[in-house]
Amino acid sequence: MSTRKRVTPWRTLSIAQGNAAQIVGLLGAVALAWYAGREEARGTRWMVASRLLAYFSEHAFSHWLVGRTLGIRFTGYGLHGTSHPHLYPPGARWVFSHLPLLSARVDPASLRAASPVARAAMYAAGTVGTVIPSIAIPGYAWQRGVRGARGFFVGANLWNVPLLLSEALRPGGDLRRAWQALRERSG
Repeated sequence: MSTRKRVTPWRTLSIAQGNAAQIVGLLGAVALAWYAGREEARGTRWMVASRLLAYFSEHAFSHWLVGRTLGIRFTGYGLHGTSHPHLYPPGARWVFSHLPLLSARVDPASLRAASPVARAAMYAAGTVGTVIPSIAIPGYAWQRGVRGARGFFVGANLWNVPLLLSEALRPGGDLRRAWQALRERSG
């Protein structure tokens, strides 16, 4: 099986630029979720906006945050569409190929020098950092009585099923790489 090429970013951002954009996005998502809860039944659009803003801000930042905490260095962030367009059907492939997503660019020497546990945690952090807000935002909104929040909670978490399967089963998937790093440690 051939290895897919790494996606070429439309633009490369420094760590400071990428982190600033993602922190602002995450803080904005928290503010929108809070406002949705405050509006109760009328907060639906704010809940959806909160989840979308978090979606664009959580994954790469989670990789960076956990990786740096465990001593892995990064060179910057790449701004581009999905890293794996081939997994989407044609219409969705076009959409996800054109969404402005960030990817954390790891320093290869630092990654090689990191312990298997540090590599596993860094890889898994992106997926975990995506799943938590998809539970927390609609869950909070549901608890606050936002109209449609229960359905949004169910839908957001049904979206997590293919996400988790893709990340665990596809070559290059974050959870698969985390598992491989842990197996390297024990093997």
